[in-house]
Amino acid sequence: MTSPLATILGTLAGTPRTLPELSRQLGSTPEALEGMLRTLYTGGYVQEALQGQGDCSCNGCSLKSLCRNFGDETPEFHLLRLTERGEQYLRRLSPQPAR
Repeated sequence: MTSPLATILGTLAGTPRTLPELSRQLGSTPEALEGMLRTLYTGGYVQEALQGQGDCSCNGCSLKSLCRNFGDETPEFHLLRLTERGEQYLRRLSPQPAR
C-alpha cells in the first residue's frame, strides 16, 4: 500500500501542478491536501516551480512558450514540482527489476 504522501509525489512526478489540479486528480479537496503538501515542502520533497528557480529557469528551455511562468515576475499559478530529493524518494519506492 502506498502512503498518501508518496501518492502526491507520484502525481507531481514529471508535471508541475497547481493545488486545484492536484486535488482534482487525486479526488481530494485543496484543504485536505494543504497539510500534506506543507509536510512535503518542509521536508524538501516539493517546491514551487517559479521562473528562475531550480530547473524552471526559462533560459533557453524548448517548452517556454507553453510555460505558465514564462515572462512573469510573480506567476499567476502556484505550481508545485518535485525536488531532487522527491525524485530520489520515488525511485527508491519503485520495484527494481530482478537480475
